[in-house]
Amino acid sequence: MTTERNLYRLLEVAATAGQGEIIRAYELAKRTYGPESLATYSLFNANERQAVMAKIEEAYRTLSDPERRREYDTWLAAQARMPDGATAPAGPPTAAPPLPADVEIPDVLYGRDLKRLREQLGVSLQTIANLTRINITYLHHLEEDRHGKLPNPVFVRSYLLQYAQALKLDSDRLLAGYLSGMTANGPAAS
Repeated sequence: MTTERNLYRLLEVAATAGQGEIIRAYELAKRTYGPESLATYSLFNANERQAVMAKIEEAYRTLSDPERRREYDTWLAAQARMPDGATAPAGPPTAAPPLPADVEIPDVLYGRDLKRLREQLGVSLQTIANLTRINITYLHHLEEDRHGKLPNPVFVRSYLLQYAQALKLDSDRLLAGYLSGMTANGPAAS
């Protein structure tokens, strides 16, 4: 998703704009920056115009889809709350693709299984950190079964639920499987 410009500003609509307003703004932007537009003919070359149109299409796809818009709004709000000098994540979160039909969540789940599932979905650990706002160090500890380095168990449960939700996995099953794996592992690994 676009990070260098607010998608609402790109379409010149308020963050509270309804679906109809977003569609009208998108149509106007297409007419303004499209290849037949005389208004921008001398301002942009063909490649620049194509790049602008790609950003407009992305803004429309994001803001016209209720789930993607909600995710974008959450990301945008988090960016506004970041302290001065803090480094922003690379971009808004992207949802994991649906889990392939041939992927199974084992009854006893270890960190290596979490990592395998995440990699099968093609999602980076940084993306999980961006989606969940969980410190990436803790995510590494989960995937490496370093239970002794994790915070209080109530936080671990929350991390696992968020991890599962970010990957669109069955959270209850993943939580139960990982907790079984922790028990099977015996004393917490360091």
